Amino acid sequence: MTTSSNAARLIERLSTVVGIPVVPYDENGAVDHDLTAALTARLIRNGVTALTPNGNTGEFYALSPDERRQVLTSVVSTRESATTIVAGVGLDLTTAVADARFARDSGADAIMVHQPVVPYLTADGWVEYNASVAAAVPDVGVLPYLTHRAVSGGHITRLVERAPNVVGLKYSVPDPVVFAATRAEAPDGLLWIAGLAESYAPAYWQAGARAFTSGLVNVAPAVSLELLAALRRGDHDAAGRVWRRIRHFEELRARDGSANNVSVVKEAMHQLGLCRRDVRPPSHPLPDALAREVAESMAPWRSTVPEATGERAA
Repeated sequence: MTTSSNAARLIERLSTVVGIPVVPYDENGAVDHDLTAALTARLIRNGVTALTPNGNTGEFYALSPDERRQVLTSVVSTRESATTIVAGVGLDLTTAVADARFARDSGADAIMVHQPVVPYLTADGWVEYNASVAAAVPDVGVLPYLTHRAVSGGHITRLVERAPNVVGLKYSVPDPVVFAATRAEAPDGLLWIAGLAESYAPAYWQAGARAFTSGLVNVAPAVSLELLAALRRGDHDAAGRVWRRIRHFEELRARDGSANNVSVVKEAMHQLGLCRRDVRPPSHPLPDALAREVAESMAPWRSTVPEATGERAA
């Protein structure tokens, strides 16, 4: 970012539900870009103001480089003036830098740098990787996606010293105590996004998160926004009620090491007539028994789901 005021405005806009859009496929398995735009418009129409195209719920790792760029272009083309776009980038450093620059040139407000997938990640290497990507786009906000306990608040401090355009983190270590300790050791002024979605949002909010990511928002945006509103006003009882309503659905996504994370979301969307249930390997569509369980899990909040206007499923 060029000024602290720009960073502050971006943080304010991202202190919300950060929706991670799915990527729909057509009957031939190709990305359906018209439907991508239509589903994005549905999210925006129903009050979602921050979007991360090419996130995990968007099957980032299953898309080709050209597909990722086309998805970003489709989402950006549908944005409104209040929409904040955080483009997902990652993989090898050269690819991450190239995609970050493409995102900047396409009008993204920020980038979300995926956790590196190299199995031999070190905390110092994590700092180097994110600092290198951030340096390539100094005029764009950067949000590293952190899933590794080895990266401490001290490492984050070093990253921010090297890359002042790092405005926050998508924090996805599944341990609220570790999160609280990491945040306490990191610099002030960063935006902490609860990256494990609605399931962890209440606990992480108490420890200082002021946003959370969401895949559920593709299905029921009103439910995610209801949870956000309760957290903002400090109404823990109301937040707990929302959490209990979506617990079964989110548990299905997290089951077996999150093996069916995206498949559950797409199955729900298919049942609502929004898109096909197809996902790409190594993900797999749900078996019939789990598909029925998805339907059961939606029962407590299905009445809040907006109608599919202009979208379609096959």
